[in-house]
Amino acid sequence: MRILTVVESPSWVEHHVVGSLVRLGHDVKQFSYGSSVGEYYGRARRDCREKKNQALVDLVRTLKRAGGLDLIFCYVYDDFLTVEHARQLAALGIPMVNYNVDMLNQWYRQIRTARFFTRVLCAQRINMDNLARYGATVVHFPMAAPPPRPGANAGDFRPSAPVTFLGAPTAYRLRALGALKAHGVPLAVYGKSWDQVREVGPDYSFEKTISDIRHYAGPRLRGEGFGSLSDALLSRLKKRRDESSIAQARTILNGVASVGGLSDDAVVSLFRHSSINLGFTRMAGDDPGKPGKTQIKLRDFEVPMAGGFYLVEEAPGYDEHFIPGREVETWRTQAELEDKIRYYLQHEDERTMIAEAGRRRALAQHTWAHRFEMLFRVLSIG
Repeated sequence: MRILTVVESPSWVEHHVVGSLVRLGHDVKQFSYGSSVGEYYGRARRDCREKKNQALVDLVRTLKRAGGLDLIFCYVYDDFLTVEHARQLAALGIPMVNYNVDMLNQWYRQIRTARFFTRVLCAQRINMDNLARYGATVVHFPMAAPPPRPGANAGDFRPSAPVTFLGAPTAYRLRALGALKAHGVPLAVYGKSWDQVREVGPDYSFEKTISDIRHYAGPRLRGEGFGSLSDALLSRLKKRRDESSIAQARTILNGVASVGGLSDDAVVSLFRHSSINLGFTRMAGDDPGKPGKTQIKLRDFEVPMAGGFYLVEEAPGYDEHFIPGREVETWRTQAELEDKIRYYLQHEDERTMIAEAGRRRALAQHTWAHRFEMLFRVLSIG
């Protein structure tokens, strides 16, 4: 099929979605609108946004004239895509879908253009009904992982400790991992910004905050209630408060061997050769000693697909994809996490059995080929 992808770049979506479509034999073109799906175009950048949107519409028209398009696959928020240009794209009569991989925190960022898409794909089930109120025809489209490439030279990278974590540092992760290290867990962390051991997260300007209140406060209040909305606003206001525990975690983690980004093959090798791969699914709540809000993520499919043993923070709906205790292992509290780390470090045979069962499940049900087969069937294309 002839498919246009509209995505951020560089990004995970290029390797996972775009790359998988190419490997499945489709003729794929890519339109990159920027480096972040949540990039904000304020008053000073309105012309830039307009020009990028028009370039997208022009490209779709050109591709349609040159032989046609069977699908437009978008990973985009209303921060970039305007209502008028979404309307123009829909008028071209090409099946068009939009993907949302953070339905817990960012479901509302597609409400202004949702009605123009043939389907809105939702990686998690939460808030699907809220999004549907704005004209979206929603489909549950979980994340997945590509199978390791045959013959890939992924065996050279070895973790520097038996317990590893790959991902960006957030306040919650800094505190949780700092506590593990302080309690003697043999730990290594990898990913961008860990070499500086600094917290990363969204940078909300005053203008963006006002814009979000204007466009999304009402929908969020209606869909999530006052408590959730007030928590979101307070989290922005207190972003730089209570730095003492984060600073302490930074000091502890300075002794942990860590690097910057890893190649795709090195990531597979990391997962495969770590005794325990840690997974943090928390999306809200910075205190490891208190419950937070969690959701299923991309990493939850990548680690089992690579054949790694995965010890992941429990999230709603996880048992739809893997059986805890048989194909992955889960935890709920910091104390339970530490207990299970120590248990599984001493029980290699159990780790191996769980990791192999998780790999078989991932290969059988959780590749991107499975996801696209379902999508093409829903759209009656291909």
